[in-house]
This record gives sequence, structure tokens and C-alpha cells, in this order.
Amino acid sequence: MPGELVVLGSLNLDLVLPVGRLPTPGQTVLGGDLRRHGGGKGANQAVAAARLAGAAGFVRLVGRVGDDPDGAFLLADIAAAGVDVSGVVADPGSTTGCALILVDDRGENIIAVAPGANGRLDASDASRAAGPLSAGDTLVCQLEVPVPVVAAAAHAARAAGATVVLNAAPAVTVPADLLSDVDILVVNEPEARALGAADPAALAARTGCAVVVTLGAAGAAVAPAPGVTTTGPVTGVPSHPVDIVDTTGAGDAFVAGLALARHRGADLVEAVRFAVAAGALAVTAHGARGADLSPERVRALLH
Repeated sequence: MPGELVVLGSLNLDLVLPVGRLPTPGQTVLGGDLRRHGGGKGANQAVAAARLAGAAGFVRLVGRVGDDPDGAFLLADIAAAGVDVSGVVADPGSTTGCALILVDDRGENIIAVAPGANGRLDASDASRAAGPLSAGDTLVCQLEVPVPVVAAAAHAARAAGATVVLNAAPAVTVPADLLSDVDILVVNEPEARALGAADPAALAARTGCAVVVTLGAAGAAVAPAPGVTTTGPVTGVPSHPVDIVDTTGAGDAFVAGLALARHRGADLVEAVRFAVAAGALAVTAHGARGADLSPERVRALLH
């Protein structure tokens, strides 16, 4: 049986404004009603994984919020989704992270983030995330928290025999020592280019880990780690036609689906198929966590 699935990452309050079209630089546009949602890549991935697992307490989240009402709101919201939030610290003297999101009529978005408490993670958070891990466990990380903390957690988890999944988003400089401790690297096309290669096989050769590149409505492309025998260097996994409402959080649902399926024993390509279905469902509702990501809905879409 698989062990523990831990997500180390950010927790944000998302302030979402629907607009007819996204503004260009220097332009002001009028929007609809401002919506308030739970967000942050770490929290989004933890909630999506818990919902896709269909089991409360299966996923543990490690991170920080401010010691403020927004932090209390996020913790209650995430716990209600079935995530173990015992690893989330309310950081005295800091504010909860906040994301400002504009979403247009096509579901496309632009996002700016104030990190708040997410920027104050340190070695103690890395230890809380990876310290208890062992073989059969999985650690999922992103880059909305300090990269040295992610690197420390990934190194400890890999040394303990756990599987490390890194969603290298947003696109920042990723040190080679972090990549050397990653089993599966998940990026979109701009993030892949920022790491030096848009082609999944070339990026796998460059980083030494399995690579999954998300392609939006086109699905995803998968390249195995160097030296792993497969039927080909890159496997394409198509997406599913759905009515797009809001693309916010689609990538997080994808990462959660991939990590969960791999954690439960699926091979990499099968895990990506599950992830693509989860990502497709995620765009059918407002907010980063608004969609119903039940395992039954994913299976229905797959079959």
C-alpha cells in the first residue's frame, strides 16, 4: 500500500475579478463582482489530491499563513476539503499570502501574487515536510515558497527513498542540486523554456529526471528519465473537450492528479492520463478549487 502524500507549498487568498477582456499595459477595464477563494499552488494541489483520492486525511499540507483572519479562513477551508493541515503554521507578525486574479470571458487569466507568510518558510518547514518520509511516500513541491526550502525538503525526501514531484512554477531559477533530487518534473511550455529546453526529451536529458510538459487544451507530453526503457522518447496524452469557465488552478489539479496516480502505483503515462482528466475538469468551474474533482467524475471522463 502507498504511504504518505505530502504537499509543501503556498497558501493564498485569491481575489478573483471577472472581466470581459484582460487589460493591456496602462489600460483600465471594468469587471464584475469580486470573488474571494482559497488558493496558493500548494494548497490547491493538496485540496485537489484529497478530493481525487476520495479520502479525508490522506494528504498532508505543510506551509504558512499569517496570524490573521485570512489565514484562519484558509485553514478552515482546506481542512473542510479533507486535507491534514497540522503542518501549516500561523506565522506571528506576517500576513497571509494573496493573489490578485483577472479572468476574461474565455477563461484566460493574469495573476499577481503577494507572498506574505509564504516567503517566510525556512528549514523548519522543510523538516516538517520531509522528516517523517520514507520509501513509499511522495513529496510534492512548487516554487511559490523559497527555493532553498524546497531544495532542502526534496533532498531529505529523496535520501529517505520517497518520490519527489516538482512543479517548477512559477518560472524562477532552479538550482541543479534541486533537480538532481527530483523524480518527476512538471512544467508548462514557458516554464520548460525557462529551464533550457521546450522539448520534453531534451529537458529530461538536461535535468536527469522524468519530465511532463502540460500543453493546455492539447493535453500533455511525457518523457521518461534518461536510461528508462520506453516505447519512445516522448508520449503525447490528449486532453478532453470541456466547456471552459476559468483556467485558474487547472495546472494544480493536473499536478495533484499526476502525483496521486503515481503514488498509487500507476505508470507515468497512465498517471498523466489521469492528470489530464483532472485538469480538464478543473476548468469547468470558477476559482482554483471550484470544480468537483471526485474520482468518479475523473473515471467517467476517462472512459
